[in-house]
Amino acid sequence: MDFSILGIYNKWWQGGISIDALERELIGKYEASTFKRVYENFFDYEENGLYVLRGPRQIGKSTLLKYTIFDLLKRENRRAIFYLPLDTIKDYIELRDTLLNYLKFASNEKKRYIFIDEISMVKDWQRAIKELRDNTVLKDDFIVLTGSSAWDIKRSSEKLPGRKGSVKSNILLFPLTFSEYFRTTMHEVPTFSIDEILSFDESKRFELDLLSPDIEQSFYRYLESGGIPSVIECVNNGDVLDSLLDSGWDTMIGDIEKEGLTRSKLIGILEYLAQKLSQRFSWTSAASEVEIDTKTFQNYVNTLGYNYVAMTIKAVDKNSLLPLEKKQKKVYFYDNFVLKNIERKFGIVQKKSAIVESVVAQNLAFKFSDWLEEGLSNLQNVGYWYSSNGKEIDFIVNGVPIEVKYQNVINRSDITTIKRTFGKGIILSKKTLDLSGDVKIIPVHIFLSMI
Repeated sequence: MDFSILGIYNKWWQGGISIDALERELIGKYEASTFKRVYENFFDYEENGLYVLRGPRQIGKSTLLKYTIFDLLKRENRRAIFYLPLDTIKDYIELRDTLLNYLKFASNEKKRYIFIDEISMVKDWQRAIKELRDNTVLKDDFIVLTGSSAWDIKRSSEKLPGRKGSVKSNILLFPLTFSEYFRTTMHEVPTFSIDEILSFDESKRFELDLLSPDIEQSFYRYLESGGIPSVIECVNNGDVLDSLLDSGWDTMIGDIEKEGLTRSKLIGILEYLAQKLSQRFSWTSAASEVEIDTKTFQNYVNTLGYNYVAMTIKAVDKNSLLPLEKKQKKVYFYDNFVLKNIERKFGIVQKKSAIVESVVAQNLAFKFSDWLEEGLSNLQNVGYWYSSNGKEIDFIVNGVPIEVKYQNVINRSDITTIKRTFGKGIILSKKTLDLSGDVKIIPVHIFLSMI
């Protein structure tokens, strides 16, 4: 690559550009927004860490990079900071040579800070990183790699053992959970573990009652926007979402097509999953309805998971809590942004109760599931349960049953399955708050704000 081209992406190398001008260039849009996600303290600048930053498209990974770059520009020599978008690089050889040229350019720097965006766009990228990490001063530098495909990034980064430094190298960026969203709007609510919530008694209800009105209004706004910062900003300002929806749809479909899958089959599967939102189904029955074979259907859903688009919730054994791979699954999308797009494309309008359950699934997965760095197809610690006679509990989180009942009145029958099967648990209601029994009834907005 012509090194002068890199100057376009790294304007701070040029003389005469003030820090104020760089602030406007890098984070001006972020600073001008009415809703600001907190991007502080994601990385340890002091170490020689090689970070792998993963998450869905449009979630703010590039904004995080620009925020971090500007923060470093206030502390470090400008040549020590290098940003490289990988859509400009054709193969790993060009990637290696570009990095070698940068190391020569910044040879006088004690340490370099290198940001490589969408690393998975270059096949075999890890060969270049491994070679330079082993044989050059790059081994002592700070590096951040971003990508939107869990499968490609995981598979490739596993080929870099011992080369990631002493830091926790996997960083995940997801849509904001409701508790993050609520706190970002300058509200403070104490957080609790699920076990702590199970120990609440009636004395706690007064504190929760006082908080409820503000939380409820914020939750209605969150249901409308979801947790993607650019969408939140748009909804808060009353702007039209069409351009965001169009670019989101095109990017989502394009990313899946890059995996070698067919657009027509993908669209059919997305439509099916939208129709089955919050319902359980088997791979076999789903494949039959979409008119493809079972392995192909499962491959498409797994690919949606690797690309952080759809999450698979598996049934678990009541006693061991292990996933039951042969039983029916439930699939939710990573954010309501996808549901808005599906409504535009297919005319599928979800019931409010299904949207709320979907939001609960997202929040529980992002808060409590392990293995998220591998995508959303093999979630751990978050599942659901159903019996041979059709009784079902929406979610099992670390062994605790959680049922969504987004309705005005909670009846005794709504508690029966949890009480008889597990003895204790949590019902997420629309407004009812009752902490008197072993099954706690808590409005969904209050529960999600506390976890």
